[in-house]
Amino acid sequence: MIERALELARKRAQAAEVTLTRRRSTAAEYEDDRLKHVSVAETSHLRVRVIVDGKLGSAQTTDPQDAEGAVARAVELAEFGAEVNFEFPGPGAAPAVRIHDAEVERTTKDGLVAAGAEMLELIKAYNPEIKVSGDAGWSVGEWRLVNSSGLDVSERGSSFSLGAAGVLVRGTDVLFAGHGRGWRRKEFAPREIAERAIEKFRLAERTAKVESGTMPIILTPPGNYLLLSCLLPGVNGKNALKKDSPLAGRLGERLAPHIFSLADDGTVDYAPASSAYDGEGVPRRRTEIISQGVLGSFLYDLETAGKAALRQAQDRPRGRVGRPEPSRGAGTASTGNGPGCGPSNIIIAPGEATLAEMVKGTREGLLVDGLMGLGQSNIMNGDFSVNVSLGYQIEHGELVGRVKDTMLAGNVYDALKRIEAIGSEAEWTAFFCAPPIKIGALSVVAKG
Repeated sequence: MIERALELARKRAQAAEVTLTRRRSTAAEYEDDRLKHVSVAETSHLRVRVIVDGKLGSAQTTDPQDAEGAVARAVELAEFGAEVNFEFPGPGAAPAVRIHDAEVERTTKDGLVAAGAEMLELIKAYNPEIKVSGDAGWSVGEWRLVNSSGLDVSERGSSFSLGAAGVLVRGTDVLFAGHGRGWRRKEFAPREIAERAIEKFRLAERTAKVESGTMPIILTPPGNYLLLSCLLPGVNGKNALKKDSPLAGRLGERLAPHIFSLADDGTVDYAPASSAYDGEGVPRRRTEIISQGVLGSFLYDLETAGKAALRQAQDRPRGRVGRPEPSRGAGTASTGNGPGCGPSNIIIAPGEATLAEMVKGTREGLLVDGLMGLGQSNIMNGDFSVNVSLGYQIEHGELVGRVKDTMLAGNVYDALKRIEAIGSEAEWTAFFCAPPIKIGALSVVAKG
C-alpha cells in the first residue's frame, strides 16, 4: 500500500514522500492502590507529503487503505502550503543504532500487572498511608519511509517503561513523589523503580521553611527539566529563523561558562528518541548545540534548513558579478530533527563534582528535584515562574527538610550564565540525560 500511495502522489506532484507506521502496545495502569485497567492496542498511521508548484502539502490517516484519499488531501492542501526550498533526500548512509529488544515483547500482560503490583506493594510496605499509582508497559513499532528521490528505509523499534508515584496527605500537607524510566530495552526492574520513589519519600519526611530571596539552586537530573523546557524552544531552528527565539543570529556567542555543553544525539543505543533516521528519512546524528558554553548550532528539519540556507545566500556580500559569495555559515542542512526541528535525545555533558560535594559546598540554598507546570512562564523568551513540587532546603551543607509552597522565578539565559558547578553523575529522565547542576543565584519565592 505504501508503494501505491507513492505512485499516486508522483502522478500529481513534483515530489512526494510516504510514511507508514504500525505499532503494538500493552500496558497495565494502577491508580489509588488498585489496578485500574490493562490495555492492548494496535495502531497504523499513513502520512503523505507532496511538493506541488514549490509548495508543501501534508495529510495523514489512521486507515492505510485510504492511500488515494490521503494523497488527494495532501495535494489540495499544497495550494495553501508554505513555499519550500528543499528536496526530499535520496539514499545515503545512516548510523547503526540499536533500538529493538526482542525481550520487550515477550513480557506478558500478567507480567506487566505483576510488575505494577510489586512496585505498589514495596511502597505500601514503606508507608501504608501513601496512595500509590503506577504503570508498566511496552510497545513495538515498525516504520517505513519511501520518497520520489529513491529513498526506501525502514526500522523496527521497541520501548519499555515502568513508573511508580504516590501521594501522602497529612492535614494540609500534600507530598507527591515518584520515579519512572522509559527505554528501548528492558533493562530495569520494578524493585529499582520503587526503591527510588521510596527514597524520595524518605528524604521528604522532615519539612523546612525557606525564606524568599535570591540563593544558590541545585537542580537534580530530573530538576533540569526547568532549564531544558525553556532552552529548547530557543534552539529550535524554526523559531530562530522566524526570529521568535532570543538566540536568533547569535551563533558563536557565549551563553554559559565553559563547563556547560549540551548536545542533541539520536544515535545513542536504546535511548528513548534514538533511531537511524528522523521522520523525513534524514540520518540521525549528534549535534553540538552548546559547546563549552558557546552556541554552536540550532536544530533543523529539511524545510527550515532550506529556508535558512536561502536567507544566508541573500544576506551574503555580493561578488564582482553580483552573485553571492560562497556560504561559510553553519546550520544550512538538516540536523536530523525533522519534521518540526524538535529534539531527539538531549544530553548535558557531566562535570567533575558529585552531588554530595555540591550540597556540602552550599551554605544556604535549595535542592530542586521536581517541578509542577510552567503555565505562568513565557517559555519562548526563556522566562519561568514555576512551583517546586519536590525540593529540599540546604543549610550549612546539609539537607534539612522538604520545602512547601515555594516557587522559582527567573530567565533561563540568565541562569545559564550563573552555572557554578556540574555534577559527575548523569542519569536519564524521559528524553534527556543530565547531571546535577548548581546555579549560583536564582529567585526563590516562598508563601506564608
